Amino acid sequence: MAYDTLIKEAQDLPEDMIEQVIEFMRFLKYTSKKEQTEHSINNSMTFHRSVNPLADEFIAIAEDFDETPECFKEYI
Repeated sequence: MAYDTLIKEAQDLPEDMIEQVIEFMRFLKYTSKKEQTEHSINNSMTFHRSVNPLADEFIAIAEDFDETPECFKEYI
């Protein structure tokens, strides 16, 4: 069904836009393959990256993280 929709939508496009669609499809296939190879160690195992692989829990950020430090307040 998706192929029929793809063909129906492509019929009304000019030739240069069809070329853009083809390039975008190739890009999607490339990124999909690249993502699979980055996350697979071998064919049977995958891994997921964490914020810090050495941390046991999520790292907390101080409440005043977004505040301007005292030494820079004279410049603002």
